[in-house]
Amino acid sequence: MSIVKKMAIGYIFIIFIPIISFGLFLYNQNYNSFLEEYAQGRQKIVNQVLNNINISTVHIESAYQLFQNNSNTIAYLSGNYRTDFEQVSNFLTYIRPLFSYILSSNSMIDGMTIYMEQQNGMIFRPEMAKMDEFKLDESIQKLPLGVGKWVTVNNVSDPNIDLHYVHKIGNRNFEQDIGLLDIKVTSKLIKPLFESLNLNSKSNLYVLDQDRQVVSRIEKIHLTKDAEKSILADAFQSNAKYFYQNVTGNKMLIESFYADNIKLHFVMMEQVDDVFSGIKKNKYVLVLIVATLLLLLSGMYYLIASSITKRILKLSKHMRQVDENYFPLYHGEINKDEVGHLTSSYNAMIRRMDELVNTVHRSEMLRKESAYQMMQAQIKPHFLYNTLESIRMIAESNDDPEAAEMSYTLGKLFRYSLSGTKSETYLQEELENVKDYIKIQQIRLGDRMQVSFTIDAVIDNFVCPHYILQPIIENSIVHGIASVRKQVSLSIRIWEDYTFMFIAVSDTGAGMEEDRLKLIQRVLNGTLDPQALQISGGGIGMMNVNERVKMFFGEGSGIQMESKLNEGTTCLLKLSKGATQ
Repeated sequence: MSIVKKMAIGYIFIIFIPIISFGLFLYNQNYNSFLEEYAQGRQKIVNQVLNNINISTVHIESAYQLFQNNSNTIAYLSGNYRTDFEQVSNFLTYIRPLFSYILSSNSMIDGMTIYMEQQNGMIFRPEMAKMDEFKLDESIQKLPLGVGKWVTVNNVSDPNIDLHYVHKIGNRNFEQDIGLLDIKVTSKLIKPLFESLNLNSKSNLYVLDQDRQVVSRIEKIHLTKDAEKSILADAFQSNAKYFYQNVTGNKMLIESFYADNIKLHFVMMEQVDDVFSGIKKNKYVLVLIVATLLLLLSGMYYLIASSITKRILKLSKHMRQVDENYFPLYHGEINKDEVGHLTSSYNAMIRRMDELVNTVHRSEMLRKESAYQMMQAQIKPHFLYNTLESIRMIAESNDDPEAAEMSYTLGKLFRYSLSGTKSETYLQEELENVKDYIKIQQIRLGDRMQVSFTIDAVIDNFVCPHYILQPIIENSIVHGIASVRKQVSLSIRIWEDYTFMFIAVSDTGAGMEEDRLKLIQRVLNGTLDPQALQISGGGIGMMNVNERVKMFFGEGSGIQMESKLNEGTTCLLKLSKGATQ
């Protein structure tokens, strides 16, 4: 399918249909916006009333503190009196005035009674009563000390709600409850809420306690028990404070309020009149006009899109010709717009890719090859080989076997180097060349250097790059052993596992400072430019070997170095076996 057809189909499904759908959705949103504003306004008013109710309940609950913190009340409830006169005097002087003060200062309190746990004291009514006279829920008698509770007396037939606040009173040490304070609250506490809801002839109100039992109802719309139960269940399960639901074929606004302090739920159901009938009639006309305009715009869009996509298709056809060895430039029409900019950027990218693939890659290969050739050129001038042969013959004729042996060994070294026209060799041959090099150094250093070889691997047929061990051995002798006067050791150990061949060259020579070691390690692991080694002096041979090993053996191969000043240096060469299989 062409891009033009895809854009046309995409336009229908991505733009045309979504816009029509969004128009209908927007209409419905506007249709419900007035209802939402109405419900939100109701919520704000009711929440303000609930806040006032919560403040009033706090004032009511504070009455408990006046009794709990009154020593005369605690003494009376505990029965700590020697005579009846003292008990009567204390009640009339201190306790009854406290009741009168609370009742007169808080109009929300209809009455208060303290039910006494002790039965040996005198009962003064109506303020005091025996605990067995308490008529509310018996579970309240099991309230722990310091915990108050709001209790609603179930009276469904009466819209007025009978509210009580009960709280246990403890002795001075708060170890034992000695009484139960029962505060009866007037209907004035809840009345402002009913007034703010503005109930009408098409609304119902349900008041439920914390156990979700209906304790009061005002019902103007008759509902079956099942319908009422379903609406109340939805009101509790919904996270929203209000929602809409179809009940008996009519759209209803259902609102839920919760008075936290008194633990009461208020669920109101109100029938919503169809006040937007005029807008509904105009809905279909509006949809038809929008659809017509979209069709006209779609035709214009198709003409414009096809003119653009043709140029993109030509560029796409040209781009299919590009492969890893062919980077043709696009020579079609290039205008000064976004497609033209894309085409110009494509041509620039093609030029850059050609440069990277052909020029930079070749330059990098030549650079590494020249570095390798430079390292070899340092030790293999042809005239030196003939000169050494002449020196050996003269030494033998003069009966100087040590000089003859040294010349012979050095000749073998040069012969190995001069035979480097092929870049690969066997590790066994590389090791023999190193042994010849060490022989010459032992003649020079004498007994100061002890050398050991440990071979725990099969190296006869292990292929490796030419001349990778001698620079490492030379670095160890020149920089680590020759610069100290003590007796030192040089050990070469070769071992293997399933994936790697390991060669460790260790000496007990001078070692190196930590800063110098970190510099070399960063160059070897590729996080620092090799130029840093040349600036700091030496190290080019080690760097060349590391680069050649990585190129030959691949990922995971290379040189690792550890060293401590005045203790020695260890150079570990890791050679991947995968490159030789």
